[in-house]
Amino acid sequence: MATNTRSNELDAAIQEFLDNGGEITNLKYATEKMQNKSRAIAHHRDRALNGSERSKDVIERERVREGSMIFSRLDRMKK
Repeated sequence: MATNTRSNELDAAIQEFLDNGGEITNLKYATEKMQNKSRAIAHHRDRALNGSERSKDVIERERVREGSMIFSRLDRMKK
């Protein structure tokens, strides 16, 4: 009985989460290419904060590129 009760509580909690606007997603592992790109962007963000004009340009180009995508980065990461 305890397992059934626990399962019902879990089902109720999941339904409440969904009713309040939550979304259940499956994320995929980042490839090496994705990890390298993320490191490069983090590097440029750090350098841009310290005044590097080249890094500011790189960050701006990435922002514009992401803005032109039909789906957001999070949507593209979903399975």
